[in-house]
Amino acid sequence: MDLSQYLEMFIDETKEHLQNLNDQVLVLEAEPDNIDTINEIFRAAHSLKGMAGTMGFKRMQRLTHDMENVFSEIRNGKMSVTPDLVDIVFKCLDAIEEYLDCIINTSDEGENDNEELINMLNACLKAEGAPEEAKPAQPEVKEETKPEEDGDKRKFLHIDIADFEKNAITEAKAKNMNVFGVTVYIDESCILKAARAFLVFKGLENKGEIIKSVPGVQDIEDEKFDFDFSMLIISDKSLEEIKKIISNVSEIKEVVIENYEIPNNVEVVSSVQKEEKAPEKEEVKKKKAAPAKSGKPVANRSVRVDIEKLDVLMNLVSELIIAKNGLVSVSNQEDSKTSMQSFNEQIEYLERITTNLHESVMKVRMVPIESVVNRFPRMIRDLSKKLGKEMELIMTGEDTELDRTVIDEIGDPLMHMLRNSADHGLEPTIERLKLGKPQVGTIQLNAYQDGNNVTIEVIDDGAGIDVEKVKASAVKKGTITEEQAEMMSEKDAIDLLFRPAFSTSEKITDVSGRGVGLDVVKNKIEGLGGDVEVSTKLGEGTKFTVRLPLTLAIIQALMVEVRQEKYAIPLNSIVTIEDVSVHDIKYVQQKEVINLRGTVIPLVRLDEVLDCSPREEEPENLVVVIVKKGDKQTGLVIDNLLGQQEIVIKPLGKYINIHRMISGATILGDGEVALIIDSNALV
Repeated sequence: MDLSQYLEMFIDETKEHLQNLNDQVLVLEAEPDNIDTINEIFRAAHSLKGMAGTMGFKRMQRLTHDMENVFSEIRNGKMSVTPDLVDIVFKCLDAIEEYLDCIINTSDEGENDNEELINMLNACLKAEGAPEEAKPAQPEVKEETKPEEDGDKRKFLHIDIADFEKNAITEAKAKNMNVFGVTVYIDESCILKAARAFLVFKGLENKGEIIKSVPGVQDIEDEKFDFDFSMLIISDKSLEEIKKIISNVSEIKEVVIENYEIPNNVEVVSSVQKEEKAPEKEEVKKKKAAPAKSGKPVANRSVRVDIEKLDVLMNLVSELIIAKNGLVSVSNQEDSKTSMQSFNEQIEYLERITTNLHESVMKVRMVPIESVVNRFPRMIRDLSKKLGKEMELIMTGEDTELDRTVIDEIGDPLMHMLRNSADHGLEPTIERLKLGKPQVGTIQLNAYQDGNNVTIEVIDDGAGIDVEKVKASAVKKGTITEEQAEMMSEKDAIDLLFRPAFSTSEKITDVSGRGVGLDVVKNKIEGLGGDVEVSTKLGEGTKFTVRLPLTLAIIQALMVEVRQEKYAIPLNSIVTIEDVSVHDIKYVQQKEVINLRGTVIPLVRLDEVLDCSPREEEPENLVVVIVKKGDKQTGLVIDNLLGQQEIVIKPLGKYINIHRMISGATILGDGEVALIIDSNALV
């Protein structure tokens, strides 16, 4: 069977299960006795094991199987959750993620057996008095000499049962329930014996509870058994009914069944081998059915879409066809006056449809920011241990939506800002206590929509940025001179942190000190058409604010003209448009500025920046478009305003090596190409 067609689905669902496991283990670390969380971890590990086994990834299957064994013991109160165990489980999750990365890159899980981790898991089981491998004991009746004798066919008599299974049988008897021992013989000519065994379990699903099977569930799934298997079943149905259900499965040669009594000489196994208990059987059955789970989008090339959004799109496309037919009909009208009126009506109708279609397509492309930020709590937990600082992450606005193309790019910048807050921002625990601050440092990650932008804030209650230290470090590294440092404002000094290879760390660690971080943040965010700014108060904390456009595909823009060329300026960066007299232009450090309502704003003449031919005659008044980047403003001097327009952004492509002030191009209605001005770069 070719499983490659299921690989993408496997990768998507494995990412979901891994994220779920990370989230749940974090909860478990805080609440070790939370039985719901323990059950959820057990189910997720079991599902991962089954999926890996189905795809033939044996190493991943083995590791998740051993994780499942540990949580099986925890579920039954035979083991307790300790900090060391949580650390081991997190290492296991990292190992599974490594397997997944190998599978994504090579379609193979690699050669790492992770024996050390498996030994750690088994050592945890041993320490609690459980066996190394929680596999069911095989019955000793395999050496029967007379298989035709009825006594030898009752293999269920030889099953070793655990103490909790013995209690379950005793309780069932007290409630007048039937307890049956069953041995099922499959026809030796059967090709799919595991499938026949599954059908037996499926048939008994609603008729009773299977408390034990030999061989175990995993072995039956993997066809590691001969042509027979045995079970212990608790049911309120009669012996005949149970036998009939099993016999109805095709290729079942014989069913041996009778009322089961616990033999006096039976060996009661001390460990709780939960793998054979009914709830897991149900999990196996669910996994075999392999329902598609709806949830957060995780695949790089796919977006999960609500069916209602697709219905809206379908309706709009239908209306688009109606509009097209209307235009065709107008073109066939002979009366020019009526034709022109109908044409204008159809154009207005078409405009409404395309606007609605644009909004609907944008909604389809929108993805909750949760798909990016849900991995950060685990990262902060690991940093807390690595740095020896107590810290917590508080997140709000995870349901805020961004365009898929933006979502894919913001993970790294946010990660760098959080690491920066954890390492540089928060003080060591002892120092915090001396300062009278809470022992646990707080990092907040807030996201919210603000008009056509999404704002993301990373706030810490740490020491804040020591501007003098930043200046001293910059002077020491030769980034600036001492004279420049003296004249620098606080904001200019903070901007030094975004310079490539700049770091205030005195020693290099695997968390910081290499000067790679905030420059990546700045370049990424500005590459997405956004901006980042920092506000800080020494001793109280720092706030990073990132503003991003909702989408990168279709934007509202102001069309302007410089000489005979048309340019687009994104509307979300424009503050106002002013008519400025040339007599109001002043000079600061030999650069043109204007004083607009008490604010000094530098001017950028687009004709000079774009290397256009000079004007023959300087006009008395200039048209100035005021644009902003964070709290900075700049005036762009243009020739003419053409009006507002909805434009589709087209990338320039990697073959055109152009200055960063051009962020792309758009095709206008008459087929002409207009370049899009990157106002961030100009500011």
